Amino acid sequence: MSRKLLSSIAMTIPRPIRRGLKTQVLPPVLRTVRSIREGAPDRPEAREYRVAGQETFAGYYEIQPVSADGQAVLAHASPVARRALDGSESAAVGWFDIASGEWHHVADTQLWCWQMGARLRWWDSAGPRTLAFNAMIDGAPAHCLADKDGGMRRHCDVPLFDVREDAGIGLSLNFARLARCRPGYGYPLLEDPFARQNLPAGDGVTLVDLATGKGELAYAMPRFADLVPGADAGQYHYLNAALLSPAGTRFSVLYKRLPDPDDVHGWTVDAVVGNCDGSGLMRVPLKGRASHYWWLDEDRIAYTDNTGIFSEYVVFDCRDGSLSPLSSTMPKVDGHPSQHDESGQWVTDTYPDLYGDQTLFVLDRDGSNRRELGRLPADRRYQDEWRCDLHPRWSRDGKLVVVDSTHEGYRALYLVDAGDR
Repeated sequence: MSRKLLSSIAMTIPRPIRRGLKTQVLPPVLRTVRSIREGAPDRPEAREYRVAGQETFAGYYEIQPVSADGQAVLAHASPVARRALDGSESAAVGWFDIASGEWHHVADTQLWCWQMGARLRWWDSAGPRTLAFNAMIDGAPAHCLADKDGGMRRHCDVPLFDVREDAGIGLSLNFARLARCRPGYGYPLLEDPFARQNLPAGDGVTLVDLATGKGELAYAMPRFADLVPGADAGQYHYLNAALLSPAGTRFSVLYKRLPDPDDVHGWTVDAVVGNCDGSGLMRVPLKGRASHYWWLDEDRIAYTDNTGIFSEYVVFDCRDGSLSPLSSTMPKVDGHPSQHDESGQWVTDTYPDLYGDQTLFVLDRDGSNRRELGRLPADRRYQDEWRCDLHPRWSRDGKLVVVDSTHEGYRALYLVDAGDR
């Protein structure tokens, strides 16, 4: 049976039934059969970091979690577990000493979510243990800086989705709208001023000057709608997963529409790229649904392109609009890919398979010589917006991969040995 036909058959099964079979019914049965026939698969060599009794995680896959000196790893921690957030909950932000495992609590924030966290990152120019993240300051959302001794201070007047510290530029999206349309990715505490508008002209991509902390709407939502055939004012429009290019001259974003505003699972999506000077907005002509991606350089982006239950990894060139395969050895399912700057090695993962296992892969620079670092069984209690993806991230030296996992029955952060480089 061809992959296309198998995917088509699988997608005809209603989503709740398909998800129940995949997450609750098949994994325990198949794991039992496998253990009898061949035993459990190898788990990767990993060290756990966790605040006792709290859900502990680094966050999304595209932020570097390890400090510049390689001695600390950042994290969120919250006593809230296995439920949707309503905005009243706080999460601690801080870092672990990698050698000792000691937790250093820096600050607290109400602007966080299960998938994206508080967009927590290191802010090297302000000191070796300074963190940057989104939080409420004097009753208003902001981007903040904090260290263990200096307290929390406002950095930008709007919360940031992505930032390039060296280039002096940040990027902000409507986190309130995102919380409604894609639960787990936005901030439920915030109110969307455009909630009653399907295609708001006052919403879109905001670019922020880090020198002043001020933001300006650079690309309004109707400009995205103009790019995509079939996008119209009858759909509910929003943006997610925005990233600046390495030098901050371009940005990329996922442009989504809900035909039914009350059906948050019925979205359509297109990848869009633009220049940070307000010009050059273009749609990426993927075959299927755009998903996760990684900037290779100022001109090229690697995407996971999803068709049904299968995916392929492709490279988009912003200069000529071309698409090319990344590698035939990349997994044929959606994952969270990133490339180490120096070694060029790739790391990516999978969602839980029919056994309930999440697999971690490392590949050479050209996507060849795929090595499986191991498999981690996902806890079946983690579903919906509070699910826990591995979200693999390279350490700065390329020797470790940082993942979030629930394989011990709780959400914790793990440093995995990447093996030979």
